[in-house]
Amino acid sequence: MNNSNQRPNQIKEIVEGWTDNKLAAVHTALPGKIVSYSPGTNRAQVQPFGKYKLDDGRSFDYPVIHNVPVQFPMGCGGSSGVTFPLRAGDGCLLIFAESQLDDYLSGGDSDDTRKHDMNDAMCIPGLYSGAAPSNVSHASDVCLFNGGSLVLLGSGGFSGTLADGTNFSFSGGDLVVNGISLTGHKHGGVESGGSKTGPPE
Repeated sequence: MNNSNQRPNQIKEIVEGWTDNKLAAVHTALPGKIVSYSPGTNRAQVQPFGKYKLDDGRSFDYPVIHNVPVQFPMGCGGSSGVTFPLRAGDGCLLIFAESQLDDYLSGGDSDDTRKHDMNDAMCIPGLYSGAAPSNVSHASDVCLFNGGSLVLLGSGGFSGTLADGTNFSFSGGDLVVNGISLTGHKHGGVESGGSKTGPPE
């Protein structure tokens, strides 16, 4: 029996509403902010950026996600890699696993079938807004920096400036520290290589 009160697009709107509600619970990736970090466990408490908006116009901050694994570049079973300090307020990228992470992290085998859930977040540190500083002047080099220290690895050699003002460079078989060459430095009339350069005795 036909319903004369049914609007032409009513079925379409119902389907679209149902789809939107389902997609609202599917999380893929979000920028986030680290609330706290534990180096001992390599886990962080992270606040996703943005707000969760309801159909009635209300919006809420995303909840803090606890015990989030932090992903640093590592290999060789964890015996080789790079880590760096993290502090509250640091930016990151949160990605959400397709299925629950509990079994992977604990080695278990549960029947939990949740998908793309916020509780299954992984944190990749280093995502900042456009205001974040970068080493634009050394765009062709590999840069390692911490505080006021900067070390560069480029095609021409290895160099750096430390926070205390010490500078060095290593290239062409010579190490130069604060302008003093290791191979060309003279000390007490003897070159660093061991040959005397002063007048004969």
